[in-house]
Amino acid sequence: MKVPVQNVYYLLLYAWRLIGERAATDAAEEGYTELQDLFAHVLADTAGRVLARGLDRGYVAREEAVRGVRGKLELAGTLKRNHLANAQAHCRFDELEHDVLHNRILKATLRTLLDTPLHRDNETKVRRLYQRLGAVSDVDVTLRDFRLVQLHRNNALYELAMRICELIHENLMIDPRTGRTRFREHHTTQQQMGILFQQFVREFFVREQRVFDISSPMMEWHGRRGSDADLDRLPRMETDIVLESPDRRIVLDTKFYADSLVGRGQNKRIIAEHLYQVFAYVQNRDAHRPGVPHEGMLLYPVVRDAFAFRYELMGHRFNVRSIDLAQPWPAIHRDLLAILD
Repeated sequence: MKVPVQNVYYLLLYAWRLIGERAATDAAEEGYTELQDLFAHVLADTAGRVLARGLDRGYVAREEAVRGVRGKLELAGTLKRNHLANAQAHCRFDELEHDVLHNRILKATLRTLLDTPLHRDNETKVRRLYQRLGAVSDVDVTLRDFRLVQLHRNNALYELAMRICELIHENLMIDPRTGRTRFREHHTTQQQMGILFQQFVREFFVREQRVFDISSPMMEWHGRRGSDADLDRLPRMETDIVLESPDRRIVLDTKFYADSLVGRGQNKRIIAEHLYQVFAYVQNRDAHRPGVPHEGMLLYPVVRDAFAFRYELMGHRFNVRSIDLAQPWPAIHRDLLAILD
């Protein structure tokens, strides 16, 4: 299935809880057809705002010979290197500098983008920004480095930039034909898109509707009995999304599959395991939390044809339906809200 670049980006903004970022949302309207250009545009815009405000600084550990004493005196190092003869001492100290991890990641990502085919305007912007980061070390970045970044209220402007940088590093690969860096097609990676689709739907409903409370609870099997060792072998029931209001309770499970239905022609059917799964969720949650009967819903992206099936099974309503992620964004927004009607 092919999801347009702009729509992939909207999905990311909701999943990251950054849909309110003005520059981020504006970028989704630029009309790019390649993700690397969209991300280069966003990163250049965000980095430009960071530089306009002033690069963040942090304390960087230094260890060197200085005149006098600064920070912690390293006596053994001073004597070993005979610094006293030059009126110096070997010291360890912290210095406030721009050469901190999040600035290094920003510079490394800009450099990486310059080795990627970009629209000429984006390449010019990225190169200019890269050249303005002369005070920052030019280092190679690993995905582990992103776990070490510490952001807070004073440098929150970096949040979107770090998200984009991480996504770029996750999806860049070397083209064996040219030796250049190219962007892996994010929307063809089913596992990535499945996680993204789930996070997007959840955060969309958190932000865009006010009728339901949203949660993603773990559930236990109702009436379970057995030894602790045997019970540990039971599969966990992790719901994607539960929507609750005084009048309705919905257990919603998202699926991102190349084939939403199985079979041929008029004989296509719902994937059995998917329906069994959401049915088990509804039955167990209803047993644990009696009251308004729970409803079940399976939500898929449209692959070829849209569909919407409705059932009542053992006193519970079930909906199995699709959402077209290839249509213009306002229509996606409208259709997602409509599935709760």
